[in-house]
Amino acid sequence: MSGPPRELLRPRHWPSWLGLGLLSLGLLLPRRWRDAIAARVGDRQYRRHVKARETVELNLTCCFPDWSEDERRRVAREHFRSYARAIADQPLSWWDLSGRRVPRRCRVTGLEHLQAAHAEGAAVILLSPHITAVDFGGLALTPHADLSTMVNRLDNPVLQWAVHLGRARHGNVFLREDGLRPVVRALRAGAVFYYMPDEDLGPRDSVFAPFFGMEKATLTSLGRLARLARAKVVPIMACYNVEQRRYEVNLRPALFDFPSGDDDADARVMNAALEESIRQCPAQYLWNQRLFLSRPDGSRMAYPKRARRR
Repeated sequence: MSGPPRELLRPRHWPSWLGLGLLSLGLLLPRRWRDAIAARVGDRQYRRHVKARETVELNLTCCFPDWSEDERRRVAREHFRSYARAIADQPLSWWDLSGRRVPRRCRVTGLEHLQAAHAEGAAVILLSPHITAVDFGGLALTPHADLSTMVNRLDNPVLQWAVHLGRARHGNVFLREDGLRPVVRALRAGAVFYYMPDEDLGPRDSVFAPFFGMEKATLTSLGRLARLARAKVVPIMACYNVEQRRYEVNLRPALFDFPSGDDDADARVMNAALEESIRQCPAQYLWNQRLFLSRPDGSRMAYPKRARRR
């Protein structure tokens, strides 16, 4: 394992290293203790981070108008708990040097759908929503596939180094700023690409398609990637099972007749597949995203302003 760059060892980064060290020490605690601590931290974040809580509750109101207010609050609170638990579990990927420790903590179902696509000689794109357990969905599949994924660069350089180290140990990691060309090359070389195209990145390169009954700016990149790489698209969902205290990863059959060549039709199919995944464990979806910021009439939804980054 390579060490961090010298720049990251300067005193101004020591608080970040202290935080990573404390997170790593948490792995020494029994699983049930870590879950209990994460739940307490999540409840505290739910109370204190008002803007994030309002964003989560606004998204839930848009997507589940038939739910009662109490139900939406319950799911919102569980979302914060799930987020805290995922952060507490991050060091599992940093220190799993053998690549076997994390998969043993996960249960994978539907692996035959990935194998069926490979049997046809097709490249595979795993379609996932942004979820708290996303890293564990990928890590659970490392014994079965040569994985790659695309991520945003993190603001904290120490955290960026640690997270990248954990992910790159188990597959190729591309930065969004590098575009799709390296992804296409990896797919054509046989890699399985773990993709989360559910963000609202604005109207450019997007079409508006239904998502939980709301018109959402939806990226068309999935169809383009599948067409360029002649890839099958297999939906995947990773959740943490609170009762059994393990991660569960579920793969479903590849999308039928995808891509169709029609961006609007493909966006509808993609969003429907993402909805089906999210409904498996709604609280573990990242509802803190500004999902419906772009509106079809050119306006922007009035989400709470984000806190200034430090």
